[in-house]
Amino acid sequence: MADTINVGFLDGCFLHTDADHGASTLVSFHFVRFILFSLLLTVVGPFVYRLTAAFFDLERDFKTVADHFDDITSGLIYSYIVFTLGNYAHTFGWTTLLFYFIGLFAYSALVEVPFLRVSIPGWRSWSVGAWTVNLIGVALVLVAAGFHIRWAWTAGFLQWYLPLFVLATSSLWLAVCVQRLNNYCTDNRPHGLGIERSMRKMALVAWSWRKQSNKPRDNASPNARPQYAESVYEIGSLGLSQNSLHMDQAQSPDSPNQPLREHTRTSREERMAAIDEQLVNLHYLNVRRGQLPVCKCQLHLHHWQIFYILAFFTRFDRFASAACAGLVLGIFTQGSAAYGYDAMLERKNT
Repeated sequence: MADTINVGFLDGCFLHTDADHGASTLVSFHFVRFILFSLLLTVVGPFVYRLTAAFFDLERDFKTVADHFDDITSGLIYSYIVFTLGNYAHTFGWTTLLFYFIGLFAYSALVEVPFLRVSIPGWRSWSVGAWTVNLIGVALVLVAAGFHIRWAWTAGFLQWYLPLFVLATSSLWLAVCVQRLNNYCTDNRPHGLGIERSMRKMALVAWSWRKQSNKPRDNASPNARPQYAESVYEIGSLGLSQNSLHMDQAQSPDSPNQPLREHTRTSREERMAAIDEQLVNLHYLNVRRGQLPVCKCQLHLHHWQIFYILAFFTRFDRFASAACAGLVLGIFTQGSAAYGYDAMLERKNT
């Protein structure tokens, strides 16, 4: 009988003892290390940064208690994803911790340089010094990426490493497409996406016709309402304005001299006009009667988003890879702690 090892609940799961130390495994997890990792990224790191920033009066956004709470809850989600898919169950250790604080404070000091207080959307107005420093940073990232690609090739999973990098960065390219689509809809669809209006219109039309077809038709009775009036009352039961459906009694088809086809056509037009009136104000909780809050947006790529993506690929149990992991996680924390988890697509002031 083979010996079994009793692994406790807190010892973790999905740990591998292969030659790559989990680098070639997509998912890995260790409970205790995850607690330490998430505390570092969501509580300890941001807290230390905010205290240091207050002492030296570094650039940052003002945050309320509620803002800090939102950052912690968002940070827990981000930390869980990158920990599970970034192999930090195997690689998170003292090296990563040391370079985490180096990256946190080094980047904080770097962005305090006057000519480096720039953002990516304003790249056209960057100074020569800003371009030089940023190009050096890009070059260092590419050099580190070259080593990681070589290690992935040595480990035999380069065919997964590069496609997953393209997949991880797809949010950046998709944001460009979404921005253009949103701006197009803002210019050409001021009433919002047509699919919601179309679905509601289909429901109103189907409901009115079903109600009309279920009622008996007794045109011989002198007290019977004409067919066109029935649709008026049925649509009115859906909450539509009956004033828009009112027909002049002088035009009522009581005379047999008026063709029945003309009556049906008039009834259909009145019914569709009432439905179109109802579609003007759909049941949006954040919209009162008036114009929808549609607006154009602009792409603003933040440094916390860039270095968060890079943190997924520093997954090798090597000193250089662990150091790179600490640096990118530290820069990621600086962005989230100083400014919050700002969105990639921001409302454009017009």
